[in-house]
Amino acid sequence: MIDHPRRLLLQLAIVLAICGTGRLAYATDAGDGVDQPAAKAALLKAYPGLFTISGNVLTWADGTTMVWDDGKARDAEALLESPDIEDMFRYVYPTAAEGALVPAEDFDPGRIRNEAFFEKLYGKSAADVGKHIANVKWLPKLGKKTVQVTKVFGINDRLGKISDVLEAMPAELSRYGLKPGGGFVWRPIAGTNRLSVHSFGAAFDINVGFSDYWYNNRNKTNPKTHIPFKNRIPLKIVELFEKNGFIWGGRWYHYDTMHFEYRPELLLYKKSG
Repeated sequence: MIDHPRRLLLQLAIVLAICGTGRLAYATDAGDGVDQPAAKAALLKAYPGLFTISGNVLTWADGTTMVWDDGKARDAEALLESPDIEDMFRYVYPTAAEGALVPAEDFDPGRIRNEAFFEKLYGKSAADVGKHIANVKWLPKLGKKTVQVTKVFGINDRLGKISDVLEAMPAELSRYGLKPGGGFVWRPIAGTNRLSVHSFGAAFDINVGFSDYWYNNRNKTNPKTHIPFKNRIPLKIVELFEKNGFIWGGRWYHYDTMHFEYRPELLLYKKSG
């Protein structure tokens, strides 16, 4: 008699775990590939003192609770539309140190965002977020622009430091910051009902003149066709943003190469190995 398929898969997973590592991979490694202890540790370190995580429950300082992992299997579309908190770690973000990469299909580390979590971090409305918005002088000697981002987690100061370093770089690099696309604006992501991270003042678009965006390069007659990857932003600049807690939209299959957003938890999770 043939065993139940799910039981066979479990038996195979146990055998592979023993052969590959010499130990069983229990609940520390989720079936979706997320290293649970490392992901929880990264989130707690990224946003210290705001919440605790015990078992499958994240509890905010005001007593609000959220489910860490609801146990639901999600395809790529569902991961974007209705992720739990654990799902945000589904893909490991590749840093600039890994060099030029072409993202695999639907590989979008950072595009998966639990909106309720971000609303707790930054605010649930434009008015709430707006209370913490600050002006940052961006490349004040070269471009003389002012952009707006949140003061929460010192994001405004972080962006200011990036501006100072970028402005001091050779012209072939600093020119990529001369036409910034902006920071804070309360809006949904184009074509969706999901809030952009720009809504929270935690994202910045570095240059509209050197931007490549997946939606503009998709096959309009056959949307399921593989999207060709394009990028003109140097990795030296990406590395500068990463040092200050930002990830880059150029590491996504659905890429947005001028886009940077503050996601220290993904960089910490990457560093954990």
